[in-house]
Amino acid sequence: MKKYGLWSLVLVSALVLVALSACSESGKTGTKVFSPPDITSETKEEGRAFSNAEVRRMFIDQPWMASGDYFLKRNPEKESAFFVEIFADAGSKAKAEASEQEKRIARLEEAVFKKGKETKTKEAPAAEAPPLRKPEYRTKVGFLVDYQQVNIKDGEAFLKTAREVTTSKGLLYVDHQRIKEVLSKTDCFEKRDLACISRISGIYPGTRFLNVVEVLSLPGDRKQQKAKARVSIVDTGLNYRYPSLEVEMPVQTESDRQEFMKLVAEKLAEIALENKNIMPWFCHAFSPESQNRWFVSAGSASGLREGDVLKVIPGGKVVSSPTGTPAGWVPAEAKGTVKVERIVNEELAIVSLVSGSAPSLDDYLIP
Repeated sequence: MKKYGLWSLVLVSALVLVALSACSESGKTGTKVFSPPDITSETKEEGRAFSNAEVRRMFIDQPWMASGDYFLKRNPEKESAFFVEIFADAGSKAKAEASEQEKRIARLEEAVFKKGKETKTKEAPAAEAPPLRKPEYRTKVGFLVDYQQVNIKDGEAFLKTAREVTTSKGLLYVDHQRIKEVLSKTDCFEKRDLACISRISGIYPGTRFLNVVEVLSLPGDRKQQKAKARVSIVDTGLNYRYPSLEVEMPVQTESDRQEFMKLVAEKLAEIALENKNIMPWFCHAFSPESQNRWFVSAGSASGLREGDVLKVIPGGKVVSSPTGTPAGWVPAEAKGTVKVERIVNEELAIVSLVSGSAPSLDDYLIP
């Protein structure tokens, strides 16, 4: 036993010596000496998913995680509730953010719409109310033929041409027969009293310009002769007689005669158009309809409308030019006003007294 114990001691001693010798040699040759592993570093080395400290905690400090005990001891219901709560919070937060986003968009759209509306209003202001109707009153031009001096056939042919020309110029034509019917109750026509004729025809049928054809000669044969015409012109409003219109023209054919009559009618229309604005348009009250109501010598054809208000003017003063022709008319002060109550027809209306004095035959009713 002693022998084996001695050999054992020798063997152990030899092994120790060999180990010491190896350590000494390795230090001389530069071989790296083994050292314990680093299990405390929190830094993750490149290419590794965990740091040394995390490995230590999983495998040494809490070995049950690596062994699967961690998964065996889980509480799914508790975890499910936990995740539901997380997702619910996230959903509420998302809804709140979406709602806030929608509000911001709505505010932005409202601001843009408001700005666009203001810009549109500024650039395109509201349309103004349409202006009130400006009445356009038409002037009456009457024709009267002295058949004691004029051939009936020629007179009728001229009146037909005069009607066409007068109406084409925007004037109202008053026929010979109508004026003659009004004068039939007087002796003005038989006496050739032009002042009386013009006054009566001016009151009714309301002729402003009266053209009395005193001479009209239209040769009927084919020999070249002169056609002649002389027409007296009276402005019944101004009570003024213009110089007579006298026209002569060589004629040979029927076409020449038609051309001559048209020429005379056009000259008469031009005189009316040139002088109608010397005084305002007017009409006259000529017959009472009832108390404070009268018929007037104008209707829809003249431009009257129901509701029109007319001033009652008792007269006026004619302003003459240096040559003696009318240049203007100054109305007297109005003595009252009337209102158009009813349009009877194209040439007749009814007015009623609004204020002041009633109109007489010679008073002017002026819009």
